[in-house]
Amino acid sequence: MNRFFVIAGLVLASSALLAPRLKVESEGSAHGARPAKASPWSKDAPLPARGADAGPVEIARDGQGQFHLEVDVGGEPVRFLVDTGADVVALTEDDADRLGLKPDPGAYRPMLQTASGTGLAAPVEIERLTIGGRDLTSIEAVVVPDLPVSLLGQSALRRLGSVTLQGDRLIITG
Repeated sequence: MNRFFVIAGLVLASSALLAPRLKVESEGSAHGARPAKASPWSKDAPLPARGADAGPVEIARDGQGQFHLEVDVGGEPVRFLVDTGADVVALTEDDADRLGLKPDPGAYRPMLQTASGTGLAAPVEIERLTIGGRDLTSIEAVVVPDLPVSLLGQSALRRLGSVTLQGDRLIITG
């Protein structure tokens, strides 16, 4: 039961930290609004050639007010919650296991500061992560017991470029 409160606190604290750290820009009036672009996060979106400028990446806010996306991690799709308040990428135990990153039980140690205290995690390294056609290598990450969804934190986001909020869209530009 305590793990549930730690994880719930981690998710709530991360969500609370998400909004203040984002730069909010006005989209203008409804008459001057720009047409929506196809999302590069879509499975059907064409990927730019490796090393090419992928351009800005836009993620629509979901019905719960959060930004989720599917990321290619070493050839496997993983659903992430974008968390600008998280220092590192955090994987659920199920996602880590599927990716072959299951740490030994002895590797878990207190390393997360959450609203409800210190949480356990095990450090891992993601060899390759592809977002919107951009390949990132050697990504620092942790595996967190009872985490409900994997979190895309700053160990990946800071390497992608700036993150801004425009209305109901999260924009990543490199």
